[in-house]
Amino acid sequence: MVITDWSKIHDRDNSWRQQLQGQLIAAYVLDRYLVLFEEAFRNNGVLSFLELGSGNGDLSKKILEARLPCVGKYVVSECFNEGIEWLSSLGLEVLKLDAQKINLPDESFDVVLSFDVMHHVEDPRAMAVEMLRVSRKRLLLTEANGLSIGRKIFELSPGHKAAGEKSFRPSVYLDFFRKVPGYRLTSTRIYPLLFVFKTPSALAPALISFSRFIEKVPLLKWQCATVCLDITFERIR
Repeated sequence: MVITDWSKIHDRDNSWRQQLQGQLIAAYVLDRYLVLFEEAFRNNGVLSFLELGSGNGDLSKKILEARLPCVGKYVVSECFNEGIEWLSSLGLEVLKLDAQKINLPDESFDVVLSFDVMHHVEDPRAMAVEMLRVSRKRLLLTEANGLSIGRKIFELSPGHKAAGEKSFRPSVYLDFFRKVPGYRLTSTRIYPLLFVFKTPSALAPALISFSRFIEKVPLLKWQCATVCLDITFERIR
């Protein structure tokens, strides 16, 4: 299923993750994503970033407001006109782009990012190829974890189906980037994070504590809802 209406995924004040996980949990999720972003890039100098599929910009704003020294240029994108208008109204530098066919030259940015986007697109392999092409050296993605039983059950719900979601196993996500002509992966890191779902506010602190705990437990951690893929590569001339 291909989504053609931005408002079916987001509204102007609530991102898709907020609608699924609630305001309090979403605040923790954004904090967790900010931590993984900072840990990934804090020792890499000043970089330019392209974020694909930025939704309503909640995470983009959080990254920029943190004023991290690694962030030089930070450009966000959406493929829907309504999303472009909303992101522009926030003062973000925004481009209208299709993640499966990015209308930019090769090596336009040091890093290409996507946060919970690939499991929405019709052709994940095409998105992977385009991310490699547009980036100079590195990719960072968070994606729905297809090993998580809870995650697979949630995908049967009307809301997840309406967003065209389809999670994959971590190894399958990585396979989308492997054996792309002209590129060789030089390092890959895949790790699970976030065991969260929509819950009453009174139970949120306990769920956040459990989410932090489970990320560190061997085997069990792969029941987290999300995986992070941190990929570096080189071009084969």
